[in-house]
Amino acid sequence: MAGLAEEIAARALRYVIDPPSEPDDVINFASPQELLTVFDATVGLSLDEEVTAESNEAIVAAVELVIKHSVHTTHPRFLNQNFAGPDAIAVVGDWLGAALNTTGATFEAAPVFTLMESAVLSKLGRIAGYLRGGDHVPTLPPGLFCPGGSTATLYALQLARHRRQPDIVRVGSSGESLTLFVSSAGHYAATKSAALLGLGTEAVIKVDSDTTGAMIPAALEAAIAGARDAGNVPFAVIGTAGTTVTSAFDDLNQLADICDAHELWLHVDGCYGGSALFSDTHRHLLRGVERSDSFVWNLHKMMGMTQQCTALLIRAPEQLAACFASNADYLFQPDKLYADYDSGDRTFQCARRIDVLKLWLAWKHHGDVGFETRVDHAVKMADYTRARIAASNGAFAAVVPGNFSNAVFAWVPAHLRPLDLDPASIGRLAPDVHAELHALPPKIKARMQSRGTAMVGFQPVAGLNTFRMLFMNPNVTTGDVDAVLDLIDEYGLAELGSS
Repeated sequence: MAGLAEEIAARALRYVIDPPSEPDDVINFASPQELLTVFDATVGLSLDEEVTAESNEAIVAAVELVIKHSVHTTHPRFLNQNFAGPDAIAVVGDWLGAALNTTGATFEAAPVFTLMESAVLSKLGRIAGYLRGGDHVPTLPPGLFCPGGSTATLYALQLARHRRQPDIVRVGSSGESLTLFVSSAGHYAATKSAALLGLGTEAVIKVDSDTTGAMIPAALEAAIAGARDAGNVPFAVIGTAGTTVTSAFDDLNQLADICDAHELWLHVDGCYGGSALFSDTHRHLLRGVERSDSFVWNLHKMMGMTQQCTALLIRAPEQLAACFASNADYLFQPDKLYADYDSGDRTFQCARRIDVLKLWLAWKHHGDVGFETRVDHAVKMADYTRARIAASNGAFAAVVPGNFSNAVFAWVPAHLRPLDLDPASIGRLAPDVHAELHALPPKIKARMQSRGTAMVGFQPVAGLNTFRMLFMNPNVTTGDVDAVLDLIDEYGLAELGSS
């Protein structure tokens, strides 16, 4: 057993210390059937009716295939998602947490990690403005770690509903037709949460956003008034700090003014853009976040923590126990040593992974300055991409201006240049032009993916498929940007030549 574990660990560590980069492929692409075939030569991907023990050699060979055929998110030309290859210190921190294999539910089971969570959440709370800079680390931290941003939004909306209906835990819903509001460019976690909470997806009112994707405050005011006129009861607003596609930031101060006036819970989805707070240059994008009631922040996106590392900050954390506590007497015993530090009864979960260790280790290693540098570099690469697009003589067209760490654009065939492709102009395209442009990004990406040369995402903006290059990896250079843009141009020309 030790020998096999050491062999697998050695390969994993080698991958972390020396990850793939140019001239390596981003992915050694294979079809589902091809993957099944290559694994059949070792241990096979399937599990038969009776699973027999395989040899160490066969398992190690399978591990090699796992590494070979996985997407190399560490590669500087992987610009596909709003996460990238993880920070090496975060990876080994995750391994250490897994090796210790405890739960963050009680001080009894996790004394060090309980204090570590409190310290990290308090630091995040100070950065977000929930705590003052001189505040000591509280026994009750300003939030909790969650298994992802969607779960954090679910928890936040339950807190909002609990504040509106304090007796809901005991007697259930009062029957009010509750409604919540999110921008039309906001995350689908709002509708998923409404469905799970029993509110129904129709309880989510999508508020108009501007051409960048930011919520229009006047439209929110109108939506709240319309909901009340229809006999519904508004209870929460979700502001977005970094929309998934265009990285738009809602004006949080204006949203906070509206929520204060109407006594609504303000939840901020900062899953993507929350890390702008680490940068003195870019933290202004979240001005007003300190006025929110809750704020979700995914550190596994821009900051390179391993999946998952999500903090849900709560301005009034005493609400957590009132909303979620079940007082299970076999676990949360008040007469245990330091039971007041137990965090498990302040969340829906019981057992929780130790997600804090990797963040704590990486933060201690890089410091505030290192985190700030990472964010600033990401925006610098996006700015460079936007400048390249502007100077491309019409080969590329910006779809939204952008001011954060992604670039949204289209590749334009020579016979259509020059072409204005802001969201308003997209709606005025001739049907045949729209159809041609819309069909190109999936085809270009398929060529790129099958060749393994790079990975970028595409998605519709104003109904037109557009490219989105996301900068999360601190190892991306301007040379990588140039290479990926050149590949898009090359594959676009090849598509036109084959049609």
